[in-house]
Amino acid sequence: MKLTIEQKEANKLARQEARKEAKRLAKIEAERNQKPVKSIDFSIEWKKSRTWGNCPRLDAFVIYKDGTTDRLSAYASGCGYDKESTVLADVFNSVLKYKIYQLPEGANLPYGIRADVYKGFSGGIGVNCYYEIGKAIGGTFVRTATGKTFDAYKYTDNE
Repeated sequence: MKLTIEQKEANKLARQEARKEAKRLAKIEAERNQKPVKSIDFSIEWKKSRTWGNCPRLDAFVIYKDGTTDRLSAYASGCGYDKESTVLADVFNSVLKYKIYQLPEGANLPYGIRADVYKGFSGGIGVNCYYEIGKAIGGTFVRTATGKTFDAYKYTDNE
């Protein structure tokens, strides 16, 4: 029996949807299985930009519970939003998303944690939100230093 053009097109669309769903599920599985973090040291340098004012350049040093380490960086530019919390969110999303999957269903979450269909940490919300976010995911987020052109923070897992 030979398939019609419509049946072939329907099969093609079904295969595309199946691949798309498999990719989405693989991403979720990778987020759930991120390496557990022991601590993260954040170092932010503020660089002047002729166009956008001061822009943060973040370097993060991650120590995992298995003893391995990693270095991450993030940069934000533009205006009209909190750039410092945006670069922090980039790192939190890179290494701490697994913590959101561990939160109890229906938990009262602080502003900045998305636990609906999209799971992640929000940027552009203000650094002050990250103190409560740190507590909510079982850790401590503190400012360790500040100056005219730099800020430093530390996230430590309490578990």
